[in-house]
Amino acid sequence: MPVESKSTLLRFIQLLPEIPPTGDFLLKDLPGTGNRIDVLCRDLAACFDWGPTKWSYSQLELVAIFSNEVILTFNKPSNDLPLGEMGWAKDIKEALQGKPPDYIKISKNSLETIIKRFNKPPNSQLWILHEEGKPFSDYKIQVFKTQNSFMLGDYRGFDSQTEELISKYDLRRMSLGKISYLSSHCVVSIISKFERMVK
Repeated sequence: MPVESKSTLLRFIQLLPEIPPTGDFLLKDLPGTGNRIDVLCRDLAACFDWGPTKWSYSQLELVAIFSNEVILTFNKPSNDLPLGEMGWAKDIKEALQGKPPDYIKISKNSLETIIKRFNKPPNSQLWILHEEGKPFSDYKIQVFKTQNSFMLGDYRGFDSQTEELISKYDLRRMSLGKISYLSSHCVVSIISKFERMVK
């Protein structure tokens, strides 16, 4: 049974600093020509498909930042879910080329703008998922009536520009454990933790 909508909005912010915002990649070669666009495809599947068991899809959002200049904001598709990584990639490609499906919004903005927008405690909390952060259990997280956003690095982590912004805004680093997880597994882990916090 879905968790009631009074619970928090969970938002995942995936940084993609090396992926040009042109959609100029081959669907048959996502890791290569897409500069690892497959990472985002797996995030989307984790967020809107196989990750949640009882969390309401209306309370999930994923934001992808391309080359620190173009932002795609995803909600759950109103129709059938895209099929596999190639299905998600096809919709991403169309969105970047100016023809977004109804569940994707496109805008021109920067990471710093996103940080300012979502880092507004106590009503909107922004967390940095980082292996060197404090454990999830060390933080007192508000589940109800609060937005919680979790920032994910790409397959190499965070670049120096992002680290500077994290320090500039004194953002809190959170660790999910000593093991290095794929970003899609981080998405599922966070959703699962919030599901357990809501009775």
